[in-house]
Amino acid sequence: MPHPVNNKTQAIIPMKPLSEAKSRLKGNIDSMSRRAAILMMLNRVIEAVKQYSKTDCIVLGGDEFIQKLANLHEVQWTPDPSPNNGLNDCLWETMIQSHHLGSKATLFLPGDLPLITTKDIDQIFLASDSLRKTVIAKAVKDGGTNAMLQPAAQAFKPLLGRQSFSKHKNWILQNSIPLSIIDTPGLQFDLDDDSDYEWAIENVDGFKNQIDDWIIWITDISG
Repeated sequence: MPHPVNNKTQAIIPMKPLSEAKSRLKGNIDSMSRRAAILMMLNRVIEAVKQYSKTDCIVLGGDEFIQKLANLHEVQWTPDPSPNNGLNDCLWETMIQSHHLGSKATLFLPGDLPLITTKDIDQIFLASDSLRKTVIAKAVKDGGTNAMLQPAAQAFKPLLGRQSFSKHKNWILQNSIPLSIIDTPGLQFDLDDDSDYEWAIENVDGFKNQIDDWIIWITDISG
């Protein structure tokens, strides 16, 4: 369960266990590099959120490695509250708990944003007009949703999945919810498949070296 948040925004980062995550990378990338990439990207997302004083952070689901990384950052980790019901149910249940504990808004962020910085988080809050508007950001490649800030009074169950950005946008407009759409560099790209991985190796500063560092971290944690 989320901790009391003292009227802050609760950022929620849902994760799968490393053995299950990023299955589309399993064909051409070795298992250790895939796991290291997952942790490296989650680390970047947590760091971007932590540096922004208006948010608390909860990492939702995953395994012992995900939990240890959350603990390393001193952010909350909690198991998936509804592991058999899918991502949207899991997120919605966590959002409701956060609202009950005083959160003014929730901010969904995926854990696979290797370009994210605190500037992107800042742009989300600026676009929210002091939490008066719901804010969404589009995944450029596949039409997914790479961020969604929902003020508590406007909250609805997420519609993540194929073409979720259009689904969210249509739902928000149909229900007359004030909306801002943002398009910042750190929220455009999420890493899903082999071509994304190769692009990141070539274009994301420090990506390859950090993969190597995280392989060492996994090895050390594994004993």
